[in-house]
Amino acid sequence: MKIILNIHNLLKNFETLSFVPLTLIRVYLFFVFWYAGTGKIDNFDKFSGYLGTLGVPLPDILSWMIILIEAGGAALLLVGLFVRWMSLPLLIVMFFAGYLVHYQNGWAHEANGIEFAATYSLMILTLLCFGGGKFLSLDYWVSSKK
Repeated sequence: MKIILNIHNLLKNFETLSFVPLTLIRVYLFFVFWYAGTGKIDNFDKFSGYLGTLGVPLPDILSWMIILIEAGGAALLLVGLFVRWMSLPLLIVMFFAGYLVHYQNGWAHEANGIEFAATYSLMILTLLCFGGGKFLSLDYWVSSKK
């Protein structure tokens, strides 16, 4: 039993490195949302028209909102500023993307299913709960009381 407790205590020390996976999640999601958002700018008419075919009201306005949330959210995630605040609109975008676009295709990403939308949502939910992490996040430096 003592060996198990020693191993547990050793593994518990990894909590001090919790900022590393949070930073890596932020950087990973930066690339996902940056390219998604900026790609929609290049194909704005096509994207807006597609939203219209889905029955989304005011597709032009919502297209710009989605672009701002994705590209702007990506930039904020990268530097770790307003991570929790930005997580909410990103979660909403991922919910509607999953529901309107991917849900009917099942789970597998190969079939354009909800797998990536669900995975990204879990990553965003992690950031919502834990924030951007210590040291490598502007939120940490702005809000820390030294």
